[in-house]
Amino acid sequence: MERLEKLRREIGASARQKSAALVGDGLGESGRLDHAVLNQQIQEILQEASLNRAAAAGMADQLEAFLECANRGDVPGAAEHVSALLSVQLDDLRKAAILSLLVRISGRRQFEPVAAYLLETRRS
Repeated sequence: MERLEKLRREIGASARQKSAALVGDGLGESGRLDHAVLNQQIQEILQEASLNRAAAAGMADQLEAFLECANRGDVPGAAEHVSALLSVQLDDLRKAAILSLLVRISGRRQFEPVAAYLLETRRS
């Protein structure tokens, strides 16, 4: 699907990493290897989804709905879309790639409250 293909190209273009370190120095940093692995996984997920019209439409709709909720400040709504995207049968690396994609498209400041909400509701 066109929306996922555009996103895949944008991820490929953003593959330039500012850090010279191969791995991140701290918990909040990713190095070239970390970033490259996540980029590769994101590319593969989007490519595989775009091969299946129904999957592509569903993923694109979930990503757009997540972004709309995040932009409006609707944390519970955004969290619902994150959960839906992560409910697909994926291994842990691919789930990390989906989370990385969500942070990239929404921005860290908009994603942090969603992540905190998810962690809090899972504890309850």
